[in-house]
Amino acid sequence: MIRIVLVEDLDMIREGIKLLISQITDFLIVAEYKNGQEFVDNLDNLDCDIVITDIDMPVLNGIDATKIAIAKKPNLKIIALSLYNDSKYYYELITAGAKGFVLKQSSVEELEQAIREVNTGKSYFSEQLLYNVIVNMQNIEQTLVEEKKNLLQLTNKESELLTLICKGLTNKELADKLFLSTKTIESNKAKLMRKTGAKNNASLIIWAIKNKIVEI
Repeated sequence: MIRIVLVEDLDMIREGIKLLISQITDFLIVAEYKNGQEFVDNLDNLDCDIVITDIDMPVLNGIDATKIAIAKKPNLKIIALSLYNDSKYYYELITAGAKGFVLKQSSVEELEQAIREVNTGKSYFSEQLLYNVIVNMQNIEQTLVEEKKNLLQLTNKESELLTLICKGLTNKELADKLFLSTKTIESNKAKLMRKTGAKNNASLIIWAIKNKIVEI
């Protein structure tokens, strides 16, 4: 018997998934939750093989819930339910530790296949989703970069300064390029380091390139 936990905030979708799963004789839903917070709050008491979670939920979303759950139980097998426009979260969920990604539009046969493959230690990702990710790779990455910039509240001037720093310009060259004083450049660099957690020029450059905020 494959024991399944279902995390989904919409009653109609949750009931629909339960109905589909109930038709498979060796599948059993042992717990269900309406958001990620309920799920992680009960994690210590859960004995299950597979967790199926929605991504977009109130209180605590599926991405953050996955991160917390995997941190507590590294061997937990989590499958995310996704809409086409959730494909930008693919990278975040993989990094968080999800083992599968199934479109909500998928058939019961595909959901069953995903559960069985993930349960045996494999990964499963909807072919339609992978195609969508590949086709929109550049747009997805750009969206993630823009979201990261917004999260850090980088201004256009700070983004421009960061790009020039990554090109190896000295403070004097930065000042001449941006028509500012070297003192202002030093002050702006200090603000950037505080926002990004960088300790010096080198770590600031590494952070910017690693997070694809700038491309050299």
